[in-house]
Amino acid sequence: MVILPKKTQNLIIISITFHFLHLFQAQASCKTGCHLALASYYVWEGSNLSYISSIFGQQISEILLYNPEVPNPDSILSDSRINVPFSCDCLNGDFLGHTFTYRTQFGDTYKKIASFAFANLTTEDWVRRVNVYEPTRIPDYALINVTVNCSCGDKSTSRDYGLFTTYPLRTGENLSFIAAESGVAAALIQRYNPGINFSAGTGLAFVPAKG
Repeated sequence: MVILPKKTQNLIIISITFHFLHLFQAQASCKTGCHLALASYYVWEGSNLSYISSIFGQQISEILLYNPEVPNPDSILSDSRINVPFSCDCLNGDFLGHTFTYRTQFGDTYKKIASFAFANLTTEDWVRRVNVYEPTRIPDYALINVTVNCSCGDKSTSRDYGLFTTYPLRTGENLSFIAAESGVAAALIQRYNPGINFSAGTGLAFVPAKG
C-alpha cells in the first residue's frame, strides 16, 4: 500500500471536488429556454385577475386563453387556481426560469412576496438571493426581482409534451390529486419530478400541460 504525502492527498481531493462541481454545473446548465410555460397560481382571498395580470405583466385576455373554464374576469373564484402564461428562459446559462419585476408594497417582506403575491411559485430564500436589499431593509414601492422556475420538458422522459406548468404544492395535495386535476397520469408526473415527495404538500412540481 502506497501512502501519498499529505500535500499530494490534498491536491487530489481538490481535483476530485472540482471535477464533481464542474459535472454538477454542467448537468444543471441550460442552453435555451422555450417560449411558453404556465404558472399555476392559487387565487387567495383578496386577489383578482387584475392583480394577477399586473404582477405577471400579462394582459387579462391572454391569461383567459389558458383558462377556458373562466368565461370572464369577474368569474374567477378565491381558493381556486388559474394558469398564467410566461416565457421560460435560460437564465445566465444556469437554469430555466423567468424573472419578473415586482413593485414592493408597504409592509412587504421577502416571505410575503413569495407566499402571497406570487402564491408560493417561488420561495423567500430565492427572492432574497436575486435582490440586493437586506431582508430587514426592503424599501416601499421599489422594483425588485422575483424569479420563478419552469420546465421545457425532458425528451428522455417523453417527446409528447412541450408545455409545462409550474405547480406549487399545497397542504392536502398529493400526486393523485394533481393527476386527477391535470388529467395527466400519476406515473408520468412522477417521472418528470424524480425525488419529489408529493405527500409533503410543499415544494414545486412540473406538470405536463395542454397548449
